[in-house]
Amino acid sequence: MPRRQLGKNGPKVSAIGFGAMGLSTFYGTPAPDEERFKVLDRAIQVGSTYIDSADMYGDNEELIGKYFKKYPQQRQKVIF
Repeated sequence: MPRRQLGKNGPKVSAIGFGAMGLSTFYGTPAPDEERFKVLDRAIQVGSTYIDSADMYGDNEELIGKYFKKYPQQRQKVIF
């Protein structure tokens, strides 16, 4: 996936980020954590290194924290 630099001296991230809002809220009852972890795995696998998250997205940030606790090797691959 193409990468873009954030600002003049910032990190390079994927040109297409992963919007994590739908993992937790606004589209019905959230799936179980393990199912949502699969979505995060796939986003990282296809090269999305930028995850967009926000506190207002229900348990979104807590979910991502649980994901990285369970799969710590994935944390070094993404930027928030």
